[in-house]
Amino acid sequence: MKKLHYFFLSALVIVLNACDSSTSEKEKALSNLSGHWLNKEYLDALASTHSPMTVADNIPFYTTELLLFSNTPDSITVFNGQVETTTLPFKRSGDTLRLKLNRDPETEIVYNSSSKTLTYVDKALNRVYTFTRADSSLIDKSYSPAIAFPTAVNKTLLEGSWDMVEGDSPAKIVQFDRFGQIKGWDKYLTYTICVNGDCAANESGDLIILNNKGTADQYGFISKRDTLTLFKLTQINDPDEKPVYQHGQQLLFLVRKK
Repeated sequence: MKKLHYFFLSALVIVLNACDSSTSEKEKALSNLSGHWLNKEYLDALASTHSPMTVADNIPFYTTELLLFSNTPDSITVFNGQVETTTLPFKRSGDTLRLKLNRDPETEIVYNSSSKTLTYVDKALNRVYTFTRADSSLIDKSYSPAIAFPTAVNKTLLEGSWDMVEGDSPAKIVQFDRFGQIKGWDKYLTYTICVNGDCAANESGDLIILNNKGTADQYGFISKRDTLTLFKLTQINDPDEKPVYQHGQQLLFLVRKK
C-alpha cells in the first residue's frame, strides 16, 4: 500500500512539473511585438518607382503602419499613411493577433520569428500584407502617437542634399531631412509628401506640400531618383469640389548631390 501511495505522489509531481514546464514554454514562446511595423510591400514599391501615386494605383492599401505598445497590450493602432489612426482591440493567442480589420469579419496578424515580420491576409482583397519593424531612427515623436511611416517615405524620396535650379537664379544647395525639415531654402521650412486621397489629387503625378510659418503651398512633382522637378498645379474640376489638379508650369529642378 505504501508503494502504491508513493507511486501516486510521484505521478502527481511529474504531472505538476509537466504543467509548469508547459506554461513556462508557452510564456517564453510569446514574442515581444511592441514597436512600429511598416508596410514592406508599399515601401519596396516606392523605392522602385519613386512615385506614391504609382504605388497607390497598383497596390491597394489601407494600412501603412501598425503600432503596438506594451502599455496597451490588448489593442493595436493602425495608421493609414497620411493623417488617420484607428485603435482596435484584439485577442492574442501565442504570436497570432485576431481582430476585425477592413471588411473581413476576422483578420489574423501573425508574427514570424524567422523573418521577424508581421503578416496578415486580407481575404476581401485577396492580398497578403507584410510588415517589418521600423528602425528607431525613423520614429517621429512630433506626431501623437509617434509614427514612422512618413519618415520612411521621406527617407526614400527626398532625404539628402540637392542642387536647386530655379529660373535664372544661381543654383543653391537645399537639404531635406527625413523628419520633413528643409534647410537652405528661405521660402520654405518643412514639407509633406502626399501618399493617399487625404491630400488633393494630382492627375499628372505626385503631390508635395511645402510650408513656411502658417502658409502651405501644394505643388506637383516628378521624381527620377536623382532628379526632382516641381510644377505649379492647375485645378481641373469645380472650385467648390475637393480639388483635382494637373501639372502646370514647371517651377524648378533639383539634382541630388553625390
